[in-house]
Amino acid sequence: MNRLINLTPHPVRVVLPDGEIVLPPSGQVARLGEEVRPAGMLNGIPVVEKRLTGLDLPPVQPGVFYVVSLAVAQVARREDLLVPDDLVRDERGQVVGCRRLARIV
Repeated sequence: MNRLINLTPHPVRVVLPDGEIVLPPSGQVARLGEEVRPAGMLNGIPVVEKRLTGLDLPPVQPGVFYVVSLAVAQVARREDLLVPDDLVRDERGQVVGCRRLARIV
């Protein structure tokens, strides 16, 4: 059986037709840093250039998949990274879960 490890700071709730699976946070969070530098003004509005940095992920392991944020998955482009997809929202529009996980290709 494959292992799913949640590298986000909060539980990930996957809502399935026959119940739900909650992936608790692992205690390790995959985050991106950023470098920002001024790039000028546009119609009186400051504009900056931003570069994402500092991605620290566990090594690829057979049968192990990591749940991460969309930004982390888009930058890393690894086949073992999954993101919550098909989000479930409550009556106030707050995300309370997802119906599936997605691989960013």
